[in-house]
Amino acid sequence: MVAAGLVFLFGVGIGALGLVEDDLYVIGLVIMLIGAIGVLVRITDWLSSGASGLGRRAPR
Repeated sequence: MVAAGLVFLFGVGIGALGLVEDDLYVIGLVIMLIGAIGVLVRITDWLSSGASGLGRRAPR
């Protein structure tokens, strides 16, 4: 979850550099989209494991 959040924040930083170079806006948006998808996947995984095992994962 932390890694996906950091990817999102990295995208925000790259997007802020769009003030200097116009193409960086688009690159920042793509990176933020990738980070947001990662966060959503982790939240969905957390919610699905929480419903079936009180927040604990099954042993492997």
